[in-house]
Amino acid sequence: MNIGTWLSGIGILGTLIGSWLVAYEVVNKFTGASYSTSNGWGGIGGSTNKTEVFIQWEDRRNFFMWIGLAFITVGSLLQLVGLCCSSGCASH
Repeated sequence: MNIGTWLSGIGILGTLIGSWLVAYEVVNKFTGASYSTSNGWGGIGGSTNKTEVFIQWEDRRNFFMWIGLAFITVGSLLQLVGLCCSSGCASH
């Protein structure tokens, strides 16, 4: 097997891992209270704020989605480089 085949194989694996990371985070739903409310004076003028647990969950979700996107990007680039190595793009 030549280097192009190896690069393409690693790229496909990276793209697959990244796709699963992103897909899992898209379908993963938060369970619990997302927002808390505070009443203003006499029940007027209250505010709605995200709960600390929800903020942490969002941060974790965003982190893994960015990691997934990085895997997809690098995997796709490796597939392109592997294709060029296999077909001789560098010699043209």
